[in-house]
Amino acid sequence: SFGGDLVITAGPWGEGGLSPQLASDVAALAEVERSVGLGTGPALVYGGRQDISIADTATLSQLLALDMADGSIADLAPTQVAVSEEEADDEGLRLGSRVPVTFIDGATTEFTVGAVYEASNVLGAYLMPRAAWSPHAVQDLDTTVMAQLRDGVDLETGRDAMQRVADAHAAPDVLDRDEYVAELSLGVDMLLGVVYVLLALSILIALMGIANTLSLAIHERTRELGLLRAVGSTRRQLRSLVRGESVIISLFGTLGGVGLGLFLGWALVQAASGGLVISTFAAPLGQLLIVLIAGAVVGVLAGVRPARRAARLDILGAIATQ
Repeated sequence: SFGGDLVITAGPWGEGGLSPQLASDVAALAEVERSVGLGTGPALVYGGRQDISIADTATLSQLLALDMADGSIADLAPTQVAVSEEEADDEGLRLGSRVPVTFIDGATTEFTVGAVYEASNVLGAYLMPRAAWSPHAVQDLDTTVMAQLRDGVDLETGRDAMQRVADAHAAPDVLDRDEYVAELSLGVDMLLGVVYVLLALSILIALMGIANTLSLAIHERTRELGLLRAVGSTRRQLRSLVRGESVIISLFGTLGGVGLGLFLGWALVQAASGGLVISTFAAPLGQLLIVLIAGAVVGVLAGVRPARRAARLDILGAIATQ
């Protein structure tokens, strides 16, 4: 988790990156206790492309609280890298294991594993000290600058001071913790918005489909409904019968959709778990409960018109229907 106070980012989609000088300029402010820049760079690891996180690891350890499985990023030497626990399991790595890295300038260096961290959603699979990356960087850019304010400095004062420095570096916005989390989740929120629109359309289509299905069923069961009325069923009982069938159909469809959606969501997270944002599957139980309730309500609404039609059938005419 982020243990600092303010963050400057290059934007949710990268937007060109930030100069590494920005972190140094922020750290020089009287209002700031410490600051660190976090960047990423492409490299070949074991022959496969990896986006490696780059930072002053000693300072980063004071601003970013990582659950360490082994070792510490604070003590990482320029000849060492830190790896995520998932990557360590996949490659059979442990402390002291050798990791060959080919940089974008063509140079190949063999590093050793100096630390293993549990979560990969912020740092990805590999973290390298900036001192090891900089000599091989064609263009060194940060994506995030994290800062911790000095004791006694309020958030708005620190934000104003950092914003003045940021204005000299393409004017990125200075964010607090909540704003930073909101920006990280922006892409997921946009995707969820699209999903909710599609869900609303699917509910509308399901409503029409259930209504049409029940209308056809009533047409095919006209004689049966007439006989029910003849043996004493009331109009109210027929309406309840049709609405009950509608609710059952909609709930079966909703339960099947929720079950399939949970499985596909889990599979998607597993496939995307190597990324920097989506790494943990968590079922939104509250929202799923709302979807189930909405499914029952849709069933009642879809059955209103067919139920009314069934209740208004002429008994003699219905019995005579072949």
